[in-house]
Amino acid sequence: MKSQTKKANIVLATTFMAAMPVAAFAAPITDLDNQPWQRSLTTEGGTAEIVDLTGLGGNLENNAPLPTGAVKLQTGSASGSRAEIQLLPDGGFGTVNDLFNSNLSFGYSMYKGGTGAAEPAPSFKMQFYNPEPVQDRDGYMELVFEPYWNQPGSEGASSAVPMGDWIDYSVDITSGLLWSTGGFGTGNSGGGPPLLTLQDWLSTLNSDFGDASLFGISLGLGSNTPDQIGYVDNVRVNAGNYSRTFDFEASSEVPAPASLPLLLIGLLGVAAKRLRRHS
Repeated sequence: MKSQTKKANIVLATTFMAAMPVAAFAAPITDLDNQPWQRSLTTEGGTAEIVDLTGLGGNLENNAPLPTGAVKLQTGSASGSRAEIQLLPDGGFGTVNDLFNSNLSFGYSMYKGGTGAAEPAPSFKMQFYNPEPVQDRDGYMELVFEPYWNQPGSEGASSAVPMGDWIDYSVDITSGLLWSTGGFGTGNSGGGPPLLTLQDWLSTLNSDFGDASLFGISLGLGSNTPDQIGYVDNVRVNAGNYSRTFDFEASSEVPAPASLPLLLIGLLGVAAKRLRRHS
């Protein structure tokens, strides 16, 4: 009977751990004015704020990837209006030569509102810098992933982005098409072709790029996207030793999933105590 009790305790704890939702392992972010995330790229009437989706109804609330908050991004009417959030980890993520492999991946969930043009939607950007380039004086560049160039079945063709529901996007070394702001031997493509994967950009750019640091990433609505509203959440980052999932939550909320790891620890402690007692 004691042996069966031990097994039951272990099964209970391990089953509970396996059943825990993704949100339990996501880092809750309630503040965009301090690290790790900040609003430094929000300009000319653009806004970025963490909001509670509770009570908003429809797909925005009911299909949200993680309960119950998200970052709301909104641009003004000016062409220079931007609404972006940026992640700048201490020391950056690492150099391109160290990061660009099969383990590199990024992802985010996005909701496009019903205002403005059909193509703009929250995009994903990667910021690179080499302070000592030897082949090109321009040691800074951004690579930009735009949903309207990456619609399933129409990759590489400009397409309207579906409105009114959450969509998940991802980028890794061989999937996801990005354009370049110029640098490391290439010009600014101005939001369009060439559109290449990260692997293809590594092969295309000069050797200074390999020594460049990926010092930041950002999400949001850039310039020339007036009168847009979008939401982002469930941001996943796997770059070198940096592996995090971010869950944006309004500061007044205390997400229930955050307490689940503590409950799990308690269950494991009870199981261990009983095992010692009956061994």
